[in-house]
Amino acid sequence: MMTVGLLLLASVGLASAAKDLRIYFIDVEGGQSTLVVSPSGESILIDTGWAGYNGRDADRIAAAAQAAGVKRIDYLIITHYHVDHVGGVPQLAARLPIVNFVDHGPDFEATAVGDAQFKAYVEIRDKGKHILAKPGDRIPVKGLDVQVMTSAGEAIAAPLPGAGQPNPECAAFKPQAPDPGENARSLGTLLTYGKFRMLDLGDL
Repeated sequence: MMTVGLLLLASVGLASAAKDLRIYFIDVEGGQSTLVVSPSGESILIDTGWAGYNGRDADRIAAAAQAAGVKRIDYLIITHYHVDHVGGVPQLAARLPIVNFVDHGPDFEATAVGDAQFKAYVEIRDKGKHILAKPGDRIPVKGLDVQVMTSAGEAIAAPLPGAGQPNPECAAFKPQAPDPGENARSLGTLLTYGKFRMLDLGDL
């Protein structure tokens, strides 16, 4: 039986359900997949879960989309190219049209499995529109402000309004050794709708 985990539904005080912001966290068992439906009806999907498993994750995403009244994915954001985040793209594309593919560019990990996974993703991506996201860019979703915070190991140059001050709780923090792989290159986005904000940093 397919299960779809609905963790967060943000209406932000609007009377009509059609004008609500809706966010669905979909259970893809260890990876990630989040469906966002803007008040305008445009959709964002962040990551697609795993490949294989008889299309389990693609089926769960498609079920969530159907429940949300979504007939296509307007913007598919791939945070990074690990199999639990990008693996389900080919199976999902067989179930739902995908218009725009948003990612950080080339794969930073050279492995046989990773190369095959990236190639499978690019073959699907090439059938749509590709957006190479850089820190500070905005993804043009009607009714929402979606800003790219991190991409390909880089971050926004200036703090967000009200941020940037030292945090005394982090005074003893010591940076970890640099991560040369995909996790540290995750495409991170900040979604803002009125006073509501949602930050997604992939596996950063």
